[in-house]
Amino acid sequence: MKFKKVSLPFDENFISSLEDPNKTFVIVSIFGKSSLIAKSCKAQFVNNIYDRSIFNSSMVKNSSKDTSNQTKIECFYDECGKVIYLHLIDIFDTHTLVQNIDELSSEIEEKGFLRVWSSLKFNYACSLLFLFSISHILVLTHPVPIFDASYLSYFKALDCSRSKFLNVLKSVLLKIPNVPSTWIENTRLCSPRLLFYYETCPSEFKNHNKNVEPCHSGLKKAEHSLEDQIYGILRKRRIISNISTNSMFAIPANQEYVFMDDSSENILDWNEFFTNSLITMCNSTSVVIQDKFQDITIKEILEPNFFIKPHNFKKFIFDHIDVAFKKGFDDNIGRHASLVQNYFEIPAIGTWCKVANEMYKLFVLRQDLDDDAKIAFESIRSLLDIDTNFSERRCQKVQPIAMAAYQDNLPSHYTRNYHENKVAQALSVFALHARGPLFDDYIQILVQDCDKLWQSGRQMCEILSLTGNPCTQPLHKGGSVDGPIKEPERDDNSNQQNGLSTMEHSSSVVYLSACNCGHKQGTREDPFTIKAANYDFYQMIAKECVCSCLDQINFPVFQPSTQDYRAAQLFAKPPVIAGRKNSAGLLHTPTQLGNTQSLSLGGVFASCHSEDPINDILGEEPKHRENTDRQGLTTTDLINKTKNEDSVNSNQIVIRVIDTDNDVKDKLLVRQPSTTEYLPGMLHTESPYSLLPQFPSWSLICLGSSCLYSHNIGLQETQHPGFLNSTGYLLPWDVTVRLEHQPRDRFWNNDKNKINSSPVQRGRKIKGSREFSVKIFIGVEYECPRGHRFMCSAPDKILTTASNGIVKENGNKVSNSDMPLYFPCPCSSSASLMAQLMRIHVVTPKAPVHVTLNPMVQPDENGPVFVTGYDKPIELTQSTYWVLRLPYIYAGERGPYLSPKDSTQKNVGKLLKGVYSVAEATSDNNKLNV
Repeated sequence: MKFKKVSLPFDENFISSLEDPNKTFVIVSIFGKSSLIAKSCKAQFVNNIYDRSIFNSSMVKNSSKDTSNQTKIECFYDECGKVIYLHLIDIFDTHTLVQNIDELSSEIEEKGFLRVWSSLKFNYACSLLFLFSISHILVLTHPVPIFDASYLSYFKALDCSRSKFLNVLKSVLLKIPNVPSTWIENTRLCSPRLLFYYETCPSEFKNHNKNVEPCHSGLKKAEHSLEDQIYGILRKRRIISNISTNSMFAIPANQEYVFMDDSSENILDWNEFFTNSLITMCNSTSVVIQDKFQDITIKEILEPNFFIKPHNFKKFIFDHIDVAFKKGFDDNIGRHASLVQNYFEIPAIGTWCKVANEMYKLFVLRQDLDDDAKIAFESIRSLLDIDTNFSERRCQKVQPIAMAAYQDNLPSHYTRNYHENKVAQALSVFALHARGPLFDDYIQILVQDCDKLWQSGRQMCEILSLTGNPCTQPLHKGGSVDGPIKEPERDDNSNQQNGLSTMEHSSSVVYLSACNCGHKQGTREDPFTIKAANYDFYQMIAKECVCSCLDQINFPVFQPSTQDYRAAQLFAKPPVIAGRKNSAGLLHTPTQLGNTQSLSLGGVFASCHSEDPINDILGEEPKHRENTDRQGLTTTDLINKTKNEDSVNSNQIVIRVIDTDNDVKDKLLVRQPSTTEYLPGMLHTESPYSLLPQFPSWSLICLGSSCLYSHNIGLQETQHPGFLNSTGYLLPWDVTVRLEHQPRDRFWNNDKNKINSSPVQRGRKIKGSREFSVKIFIGVEYECPRGHRFMCSAPDKILTTASNGIVKENGNKVSNSDMPLYFPCPCSSSASLMAQLMRIHVVTPKAPVHVTLNPMVQPDENGPVFVTGYDKPIELTQSTYWVLRLPYIYAGERGPYLSPKDSTQKNVGKLLKGVYSVAEATSDNNKLNV
């Protein structure tokens, strides 16, 4: 095995194949930078010395791309010459950098250029430390003849940190058998020599004549001049000293250590050279190659001594190798040089290979590091990474200033938005002064410190109320909520949870609202549950008002039959039932007055048969409805459809009386309500079947006789506080009622004189019918958060009166239109406050009919329709004053529907038309909805 090339670390096969493991060798290491054309090969002179392609070069083939490890050390083993060459290939070789540019680009985008550059420098310094620890001679190569000052930082860092590696290296060498004691004591073979090789020289010194002749006379002067410059720089930076043992490396005192290659072919692209040579040989009989090689012939190139000249690197390097074999290096200078004893070890190749493997694992791979090794490597990193050191000192100085900016004028507890704004302010202060690659790291530290301060007793609860306001209490336990955010983001630390106090939610927002009947106003806290919004407040204020003493109609609610009742588990949407035409079938019949509830049909919703019950009652064929999602079509709508009456002012209601013997049976499917599970929310058209809520969200109260309202006076401020001037009036609604078929004797008299004598009955006699008109007073009341109340006369108009207090408008538009759920309150000039439709006032006439109410509210364009829970419109008693209070909050399974903040937001909530109608008054209280 005369020559052999391997790569570090050495495998067991190579070590076992050594013919004489005890044979001594001199180790020469090659490092530096190479040009792109050299393709990461800095050891071209080794190829020239042995006249063969030993290391990868542009003459032979491209070096293989290996992005997994950007540092590679090749080894050439010359057994006859007893020399081992180590060739370092790293990212600072231009060709290697080009190969790894994609990987580096993505890493730079992720970490930043300075961070990546610092990591590359650290890896390169560790590789250099490996070479300086196991070599006798080191050759620093460079493409052009200048001293690369960037190596000064590497040499200084390695020299300063070498002392920290002494104990680490000794512990490594002690584990390897047959290592000489002097090697263990000094932790290296010797104080290695550093030589400088430059691939080119100044153009005026190049030797273009290949005849054997001396080099240019000025080349030696240039080399000596560069040696003086290098020596002066290294001494001034205290990298070398008079005693070589105390330095990381030494330079020869009496030998040349700078070599400039004057061969012109070294700067050529060999692929281009041989291609041009072949083209010239094929095109001409002459063997003379023109262009760059006009003085070179193919015959001269093929001569065996073509690369051997008096000024060649082989003689230059072997002069130093011969000194190493004879007496070792003695590079001490000065008066006391002879008094210092140098050490020089020429190792056996078997032992050296084992040491090289362990050193490679320590410095290049950095595996199984102990604490001392980690500290030593960190010292190298800190000495090399000047940018990082500056950035760290700068960021550490600025961080307290940024933290003080965050803590400036902090309240006792605050919301996440306020916390994020303060963090942004602190980051702005930090970014104004901080610099360097650690900027992003200290940004994260600053954000973590701000978060830690906020979460240590200053964090606000922030659970949203049903109106969209956050809880302003400190982070606490307890408190029920039906808002869109169930629980805030909290730390999982059990100690923090145990330290939280228990309290109810509060947003510190207070509204002014009236009671069910509107006679009493009181302040209310921002609600966090539907029960608090639609039930608890009105029950509480009713104790201070006459609401609790007045007659009212109770709405269907859940009646438990066991103590183990629970909330039903709801899905996003109810299942579709085959054959079901209308998803909002209301299945509860209202009682007239009192506390009893009529539950003739048990479920909340039921699927309807294909027949239309209303048309069946009218004796007509089933017809397609305009909107099957809407329940309770009024008789006015039916008349408008059948008779094609386009005018909204034609208010005529047909009551078709049917004999009791021919009463139509209810064709709806009967379902019993659940007595073990209740509806966890409000009742709407998409609610599951057979579920009722625990509490009513609506209220219907009878204030008393119809004489309580005077149309000339309106609603008095003493009885109905909060109404704006000239808006506290009800609208008259004249409705023409026509009775068809046989009237019932008890309520209807066939005597024409008696009918005409009634003050509320007028009209003409029609064959088989009676016609008369009734006057109903209706009003839709809006209430803003400040407690201001007003009536509307149209969907887009507030009710106004003339100067004499006369209302000139009627209730036609209100009764035949969808009324907006929210309307800008006139109390604010900027129209920033939105009033909500809260009450419907109805004064019924003294006539043999019942006014009915069927309110349905759709708070969102794509949302469900909220209903009361009755299967038929609610019938009101004659000649009485009724007030229907609507829910304060509308909430479905997906959360509450928030009101618009101002008039600029899209208003889609509405009270669907068809609320008011008239039904027949019967003796047996069996009322037909038409």
